[in-house]
Amino acid sequence: MKPLIITIGVTILLIFGFIFLQGKDNTQVESSQDSQILGDAVGIEVNPGNYDLGNVPINGGLVTKEYEIKNTTDKTLIIKKITTSCMCTKASFEIGGEATKFFGMEGHGDKNPSVNVEIGAGATGKTIVRFDPAAHGPQGAGPVDRSVFLTFSDPAGIKELKFNGVVVK
Repeated sequence: MKPLIITIGVTILLIFGFIFLQGKDNTQVESSQDSQILGDAVGIEVNPGNYDLGNVPINGGLVTKEYEIKNTTDKTLIIKKITTSCMCTKASFEIGGEATKFFGMEGHGDKNPSVNVEIGAGATGKTIVRFDPAAHGPQGAGPVDRSVFLTFSDPAGIKELKFNGVVVK
């Protein structure tokens, strides 16, 4: 009887210990640029600021839009990462005839790699965005608000590109 009580006691302690450790704040100070990003990227002009796609037929195929991205500073800026708010949206950045691959939403353990694309002082590039209205299946009809995030370094910041619309059957 005593070994059973000891086993149960140890098991309960292990479970509570695990729960305690999972609830603990694991915030750490990192030296990476990504951990230092605070707020909106400065010195970046986006045109247009938002696209209203209107009604988007669910079976109408991919919708592609472009955003002009201009470096209004007097120094080179670097795009470190491109991510999106949903798996139905992919984005790429192009400048000087060179383009990145299309990147999507991070999650489920996936992380988009660094792109390290330079935008020279006064230079203009473009972000190409592809939205798949059928990505969520037939139940995906209705209003959508999506974002693309360009993460910059030196100075650090994030520029959010937005679009909205209504997916219709």
